Amino acid sequence: MIIIALGKFIKYSTVFLGCFLLLTPYNPPDSVELAYGTSAPYGTMTLGPNNQLVSTQTAYEPASLITSDFQNPQDLCYDRFANQLLIADTGNSRIVVLDTDGSLIREISTELMVPTGVSFDENFYYVADKETKSINVYDKVDGTLSQKILRPETPLFGLSSPFVPTKIAVNPKGIYLVSEGATKGVIQLNLEGEFIGYVGANRTPMSFGTFLQELFFSEQQQESILKAAPPSPSNLAFNEQGLLYTITNGDALAPIKKLNTLGHIIMSPSFVVPKISAVSIDQSDNIYGVTSDGQIVIYDSYGDLLFLFGEDSEYNERFGNLKSPTAIALLDNRTLFALDSETNAIVSYETTDFANLVFEAVDYYTDGLYVEGMPLWEEVLALNGMFILSYRALAAANMKLGNYALALEQYRLAEDKTGYSEAFWQIRNVWIQNNLLTLFLILFATAVVAIVIRSIYRHTRLLDKAALLIRRVKKNTFVQQMTFGLKFQKQPTDSVYKIKYENGAGVLTASILYVWFIALQIIGIFMTGFLFSTRNVYNAQILELVFLSVAPLFLWIVANYFVSTVSDGEGKLKHLYISTIYSLTPYLILAIPIFLLSRILTLNEQFIYTFANIIMYGWCAILLFKNYQEAHDYTFGKTIKNILLTAVCFVFFILAAYILYMLSKELFDYIAQVLREVF
Repeated sequence: MIIIALGKFIKYSTVFLGCFLLLTPYNPPDSVELAYGTSAPYGTMTLGPNNQLVSTQTAYEPASLITSDFQNPQDLCYDRFANQLLIADTGNSRIVVLDTDGSLIREISTELMVPTGVSFDENFYYVADKETKSINVYDKVDGTLSQKILRPETPLFGLSSPFVPTKIAVNPKGIYLVSEGATKGVIQLNLEGEFIGYVGANRTPMSFGTFLQELFFSEQQQESILKAAPPSPSNLAFNEQGLLYTITNGDALAPIKKLNTLGHIIMSPSFVVPKISAVSIDQSDNIYGVTSDGQIVIYDSYGDLLFLFGEDSEYNERFGNLKSPTAIALLDNRTLFALDSETNAIVSYETTDFANLVFEAVDYYTDGLYVEGMPLWEEVLALNGMFILSYRALAAANMKLGNYALALEQYRLAEDKTGYSEAFWQIRNVWIQNNLLTLFLILFATAVVAIVIRSIYRHTRLLDKAALLIRRVKKNTFVQQMTFGLKFQKQPTDSVYKIKYENGAGVLTASILYVWFIALQIIGIFMTGFLFSTRNVYNAQILELVFLSVAPLFLWIVANYFVSTVSDGEGKLKHLYISTIYSLTPYLILAIPIFLLSRILTLNEQFIYTFANIIMYGWCAILLFKNYQEAHDYTFGKTIKNILLTAVCFVFFILAAYILYMLSKELFDYIAQVLREVF
């Protein structure tokens, strides 16, 4: 059935493809002009409008290169108690201790084979050895082995739970381990090596198949099915308050997670940078991450992107670019050290004046000192007007000062809907308080005027004359067809019958309503309130929007007609076109009132906007169902089958159009290439 319908579609595909090529706007590849510092061989980016990266002033410049005959080093940390750098030199089976200028202090290799993680406390070094499956604890004074921690023997750990330590972090609460293949989360031990529990387990990704199993299978059936295990954390770090941060390679939604003391996620970055392999946290809880392909990313404590730099392919051999970094460490003055396992070196980076300005402003913002930080954020904006976090910080300051109108505009520029809603609520509240009496007077005056006009009509017989005029207008065929949708909403079955057999509505009036439907898509962009808008006004492509309004609906009608012709449907293409457009009457009538409603609501009243949309679209769906049931003279079950087959056929049509588009594009590219070679 689908193949037959698809065959009928092919002969119309050329016209459809031509429209597609003409109406689809050309979007050139994204290009961003990078901002270079005096010695940085890479561009620095920050988060700008529309959640897009924009170039900014250089935040960090490479300062020095540290080498010590490393071989495939896998971990690096800064010991703040001793002001030292600890390196897990995996290939040489040793731990290297350096001072911050790169001078060698000590090497430790006792009972080490494949050290991949290193940490510290006030008195000891802690090393995770992947090969021996142990944690080696070394005394800081002389480097001697003080303790060797092996796999916990308690049944609470789990008989089949793997213990292959790869990364380690230590704080006064205990020892935290990332174990290879440990899907239950980070392993927590006390300082004596006794097992305490797991923390920070990842969730199993929910697939469509898993959803169906949970929906329809019994508990016994679900237990008999081998379920996918959640991904294992791959790295970890602590902030000064002892809160845990975990890294999960391959997590496209939240590669970095901040956990509270109960192990619940309390923060993940709003802008995801993939392939993050290690993080370090500064004293202000800013997050510094390094990716496996050579980028360094910096977030504030709320997860807002501050800077992203590195990995410039044109200059990837220049000093400062990383090839395969595995760890990152941070000094108290925010000097960065990045460990590169491919070049077997440590690269240090120093902050620029611009970065120091941003970090100082962020400190005021995260401490809630919004007004005090205003001059700094204004200076940041003067240097880079696209630094979107500046608008949010200034909006918070103006909210505190009571400048709600200015805060509203700044929250809009920051694309912060929560803050915008709070500012709008304040403005609306003040307006209602100032104009409540005026509103009551207007309503009272309107009621009085309505009563007076009605009285005048009764005494002058103007009402009868107006009613006569209205009856004459209603008898006009065009007016009857244009208002036919009002009857369609109340009596869809009878209305479809009139379309099929009594010419109750025509192609012309349906097409006019179709044009109104398209116009509403454009009007909605400009009329929908900022809080409920899903499109960016400034980036909207009108031709693209028109095409996406025309093509899917028309293609759906054609798909339904093709499916019904091979399944004993009685509906003709003309009648299906007319009745489908009239089935959208609730949207055609209610769309603008709902657009206007969205401009006076805050997020606290979002349920009103959502409920209005549910009523509108639900009403349209019911009318469409009744339309196809009556148009094809189907039973309830057969109508459902028809709609499902229409959806499948619709997808096939889209795929066919896409294939034709790609083939045509390849053909045009080939012809263009031949012409270039000839001429």
